[in-house]
Amino acid sequence: MPITLRNTALKGKEAWRINLATMHRQCPICNKKKGNCHFPTQLHLNPPCLECKHAWKPSGKKYNGTALKVIHGKMPIRLLGIRYNMWLDSTAQRRYVMDEITEMACFLRKHRDLSIENSLRLIECTLAPLLAFSGPVIIWPEKEFKRLTAAFVRCNKEAWQMSPNTSTALFTFPKDRGGLQIKMPRAMI
Repeated sequence: MPITLRNTALKGKEAWRINLATMHRQCPICNKKKGNCHFPTQLHLNPPCLECKHAWKPSGKKYNGTALKVIHGKMPIRLLGIRYNMWLDSTAQRRYVMDEITEMACFLRKHRDLSIENSLRLIECTLAPLLAFSGPVIIWPEKEFKRLTAAFVRCNKEAWQMSPNTSTALFTFPKDRGGLQIKMPRAMI
């Protein structure tokens, strides 16, 4: 069968449909990535997925004549400094902790003029309380905890003004074995 303009146009449309079917979007309420079939077909900028859209949410509650703000159950809220939702999903808090550690590593990388002692004191005064406060309360899956430990070691490498390629063993080994023996996240939590 010879290749014609009509055949290539059909193949292009079919490829477009396949590509459209495999696309994923992120729901602004539950923060899960889902296929396009889980979202309404209206052309809103960022609509919630169908599951969140049809979930029950309170409305019309008033306190002293003032309407109260309605928050969906899957939206993370900050209660006593910890970000949770009504389903006890602590993804938002884990993301916040990781963002803070990454931000500290970037700060230390940018400000190499700080002494090593001051950089270590900065880590001790900011990241240790962050982990000690929210760490025991939230659930850390093993994969996320490994990522947390790696980010924490990276932050310490930046504080010691070492290359990112420096061995991690230098930070995790005890002092009698030649390591720096930093306080790891598991010990802080």
